[in-house]
Amino acid sequence: MHHSHLFMRLTLLVLATLVTTSSMAGSCQQNEYTAPERDQARLESGLVGEWNQTFDEKILTVEDIDGNQWRYFTIEKRPETPAGLILFLHGFPEFAYAWEQQLEYFGDTHHAVAIDLKGHHYSSSPDLVEEYDFIEIAWEIRAIIRCLGYDKATIVGHDFGGAIAWIMGMLHPDAVDGLVVISVPHPYLFGRALLNPDSDQAERSRYIGYAQGTSLADQLNFSKIIFSDFSIFDSGFYSGKRILRLMLENWVPTQRWKTMKHYYRAMPFPANEQDYPAELTAFQKKIYTIKRPTLFLWGLADPYFNQDTLTGIGDLVPDLELVTYPQGTHWLHHEAEDLNLRIDTFIRKLQ
Repeated sequence: MHHSHLFMRLTLLVLATLVTTSSMAGSCQQNEYTAPERDQARLESGLVGEWNQTFDEKILTVEDIDGNQWRYFTIEKRPETPAGLILFLHGFPEFAYAWEQQLEYFGDTHHAVAIDLKGHHYSSSPDLVEEYDFIEIAWEIRAIIRCLGYDKATIVGHDFGGAIAWIMGMLHPDAVDGLVVISVPHPYLFGRALLNPDSDQAERSRYIGYAQGTSLADQLNFSKIIFSDFSIFDSGFYSGKRILRLMLENWVPTQRWKTMKHYYRAMPFPANEQDYPAELTAFQKKIYTIKRPTLFLWGLADPYFNQDTLTGIGDLVPDLELVTYPQGTHWLHHEAEDLNLRIDTFIRKLQ
């Protein structure tokens, strides 16, 4: 697995990006998507809740840097002449439809696209943990941008999707108009906070170690911690029947529940001093610095991250707009009533 020498890998990939940017996009296909009959039958029977039925559902098949082909399920809304591409990346344990409200809002002016991340819902779900490496998935996101017919996109990411957005800002700034990161710290600052095993952040992140484990006890402990936080349901976005659809399509299939957790297993966790030194050299800082304008949305009541992970953010994100929500939990994209307007205002400043 790619757990060690994170900084070395980032460095090599920055160099690779400079050399291969023009040629890295492999084959790309777009096809209409029809859900499996079992899922269609549940919808038609009224057993599970519906999301917006007017979005176009597609499968994008893209090549990764090694020539492997992956299928990504996408939903999209767009006007005839969009002002640009906005790509929405969900986190654990959600899927593309988590961004329903954002697609409804931004699809009137932009080409708004939400994807199922690899390992989730209707996208490819390979068995190998290595296929969920965040750095490699960032290459695939870049390929998706090309596949959709654009050179650049505004990336909006929550949780795992936000971690991928940070990496896009480090490794692929030429493919990014701007970043909107929700409820996940910059990778370097998160790593620094985890170096002390007795820290509050290390305690909050205990579930990651359980997710990486293979024993039944580890998996039970992971589920116990994750499902003790029901704030994902507080906003009302997931009504009773919608919860059932999220569970049946994305959580219950054994393969999906396993591969969704591969993102945790692919993380450089526990953190080590080599990847996250206390003092960055000028070269290291250049690698970790986000090179595009960034809107960072943060809930102060997020149970998974504490405020220590914000310390030093301005040094690594020079063009930063930080917005904190005193009562906000981890699920700001469902809770914050002004979220779409804030993102809209940010994007308009990019144009």
